[in-house]
Amino acid sequence: MHCTPIDISCPSCAGKAAFLEPFEFHAADFDIGNETRPYHRWGGWYVVELFPNQISWKAPTGSSQYLRGGGADNGSGYPLMHYGVVRCDGCHSSQTKKLDWPGDAYWKWEIRGELLWAWDRKQAEAIRDYIASKRPPSRFGPALRYVPSHFLSAKNRDAALKAMNATLGQ
Repeated sequence: MHCTPIDISCPSCAGKAAFLEPFEFHAADFDIGNETRPYHRWGGWYVVELFPNQISWKAPTGSSQYLRGGGADNGSGYPLMHYGVVRCDGCHSSQTKKLDWPGDAYWKWEIRGELLWAWDRKQAEAIRDYIASKRPPSRFGPALRYVPSHFLSAKNRDAALKAMNATLGQ
């Protein structure tokens, strides 16, 4: 399993940077024979180190061997998108970072006391188009499933679109 990078604000220059999961997880039946990067067996997984010079694999404490969403390390499973590598094309930095979401998000807008954010530009554009549409599509798409009604209300819609368009260049 390979995680898609997300856009965050670079800790060094505040430009757009990519936050990358430091490991790939493969089921135990994966043919690991051609792998040249360091890897480890963790229960039913092979864990491949993507950035071995920056982050080495250390199995989580506890016996639970599953992947979970990021958040506080409670010793149960491995928290994805919690601690990783930040790569910035603007200032060319590459550093490790504990993710503080949504505070680290690059695509975010505060609209009348509420924070709207997106994982990447594509999701930000989908959210903007959803807010702008007169007849919005159903909310079943992953990018639109959790758009708070605060940003869809008539009194906040124009402010949200103005802020998003300014950032997205529309």
